[in-house]
This record gives sequence, C-alpha cells and structure tokens, in this order.
Amino acid sequence: MAFNTDAILLLPALLCDSRLYKSVINHFAEGVEVSVADTQADDNLADMAARAIENMPDRFAIVGNSLGGYLALEIATRVPHRISHLALIGTNAHADSTEARKKRMQAIKLADRGKFTAFVDGYVESALSENNRMRHAPLVREMARDLGADVLVRQQRAIMERTSREASLCDIAVPSLVMFGREDTLADHAHQQEMAKRLPNCRYVEVPKCGHLVPLEAPAMLTTALAALISA
Repeated sequence: MAFNTDAILLLPALLCDSRLYKSVINHFAEGVEVSVADTQADDNLADMAARAIENMPDRFAIVGNSLGGYLALEIATRVPHRISHLALIGTNAHADSTEARKKRMQAIKLADRGKFTAFVDGYVESALSENNRMRHAPLVREMARDLGADVLVRQQRAIMERTSREASLCDIAVPSLVMFGREDTLADHAHQQEMAKRLPNCRYVEVPKCGHLVPLEAPAMLTTALAALISA
C-alpha cells in the first residue's frame, strides 16, 4: 500500500509515551517515517508544537489521542501547509470548561502533595474500558510512573490553558479521521460527532468495547483506519 505522506507524527495522550502507539509504529515503520512527539518537557501547547515539528519533513500526517489531539489541532493551526492528514482520537476542539479546569487543578494539587499514585489509579479506571482494563492497566500505570508527577503537572497546565479550535476545523481540508471508543468516559461523544461534521473531508469511526486509549485498546481497528486515511 502506498502512503500519500512523507511521515507520520504520533502525539501521545496524557501520561503516555511511544508505548501507547507500539502497534501503530510496528505497522507503519517499514512503509513510512514514523515519529513520536515529546509531550513531556513543556507546559504549553505552543512549545510542545514547536518541539514536535522541529525535525519533521515538509509534509506529514498527525495522529493525536486525547492530549495528543489538542496538540494535533495546535500544529494544524500553526503549519496548515505542512499537514497531509489529520487523525483525532478521543479528543475535542473545545477550550476547557470551568469544571474541567477545576478537575485539572485538583490533579495538580494531588501531584504537589505527593499523591501522584492516587491520581494515576483514578486515571487508569477512567481511561480504559472495563472490558480492557485488566489487560492494559499495567502498561498505563508503567508509562505514568515512568513519566512522573512533574510531567503530569506540565501536561495538565498545557491542557487547561488551550484555546478553542472549533472555528478553525472548517479550514482543515486535508483527509481527516475522528475516532473514539464507545465506552470512553473522558471524551464526550457529541463533541466527536461535532468535530467530524465541521471537518470538510472527514471519516467518523466509533470503536465498540473500547475506552479512551484507542491505540492500546483497539490497535487493529486504528491501524486499519490510519492506513486508509494516509492512502487518500
């Protein structure tokens, strides 16, 4: 299968790294350049975006899950001429609500008080569907532990300060994918449908028996959808 892009840039979810996308990396590595963005070092999306695209070729696809989706839209807004394809997975284009900001501040306070593990326990419970929790919870905990409390604080600050990208979705004309798990309790289903409607050239996919971390929970469906996307 020929891919209509120079590279794929993978953008991880909160407290996740390249291990989130292991199946995607293995699937595409022989056919196209695959990179995973560093979302750990910065506390704002602008700096994350600059770091992520620094060594990318002129034209590349972006794939973002959750936090990675917020970053994908930041990148697409900043360098639209360089984006070949866009995949948004379990994310949204809204700015944080007041209630969401309060929850993020609570997470930061837990980390500051040495209760990072308590946050991770809750995150694992919410991010994975009941059907997949036992299988994937150990890896999610391992990634979170390896990244640590300081990364959680930086990422939460970046997320809560993001701006709405709803109005700009209609300007993203590249082939796009909106994908989410039907059992995702962290990403609002109505928001997924709204993004798909606003994106001019978008395919919309719901994944059964799957939660927030689609790259872990439904890797075969994701790789199939991405292969179709970047072949367009």
